[in-house]
Amino acid sequence: LREECGVSGWPLLQFLGDAVLVPAGAPHQVQTLTSTISVEQRFLSPENAAHLRDHSPHPQLGAQLDGAIFSAVREAVGVLRGCK
Repeated sequence: LREECGVSGWPLLQFLGDAVLVPAGAPHQVQTLTSTISVEQRFLSPENAAHLRDHSPHPQLGAQLDGAIFSAVREAVGVLRGCK
């Protein structure tokens, strides 16, 4: 990839208790050397959700986004109701 696209990688050795933050949209690859548990959190910004919904050629993606947005709004309303 370095020669074709100017993309270089960095090897990283992670130890017990270490956390690694991969920026949104950054391609990455993982090779585990021992048994491991991976915890991952994906984030979709409202701006990107709106863009995907309006410009995706896949109609099922719009339905999935609607469900995710509905869940986020329902959770936010629940938090706000608890702040009385």
